[in-house]
Amino acid sequence: MRKALSYILGFGAMVLSLTSCFENPSWTYEGPTVAEFSNPRRGFATQPTNNVANGVRTRTVRQGIGRDSILVQLVGPQRPVATTINYNIDPTSTAVEGTHYQIVGTKGQVTIPPNSSVGYLVVRFLPGIPATAPTTQTVTLVTTLATSTDINPSENYKTFTFTVRN
Repeated sequence: MRKALSYILGFGAMVLSLTSCFENPSWTYEGPTVAEFSNPRRGFATQPTNNVANGVRTRTVRQGIGRDSILVQLVGPQRPVATTINYNIDPTSTAVEGTHYQIVGTKGQVTIPPNSSVGYLVVRFLPGIPATAPTTQTVTLVTTLATSTDINPSENYKTFTFTVRN
């Protein structure tokens, strides 16, 4: 019994002494400040009306949704002044501005308010696909974050695609 107790105590002392060898993880992001698209509706079991499907960097909507928005997130410390994040509409988009969609606000820019980490790219979807068209007829609106003064886009989350259907 005494031998078993000494083994248990020895093992316990060894476990406790080895824990000091592990580095303390930091839960604070310490990399460069970047901007990224984020889809807060991703993973929900139920979706809002006219919101057909969601992914990490995609969303499928019906044109009847009217307005929709995608979150632009600042990854890094918040700033005491408004931060402007630039974006481009990718030329591979099949959606036509004025026919299928309209940007609400300043085209090509999203503003993140002071002391905040999020801004929104707001899009108004227009009835550009004929009502008689099959649901398989879609157009895509591809947006890509661009480098802004001192903020680069996150390589993994710099592109977001809206797929619009009837």
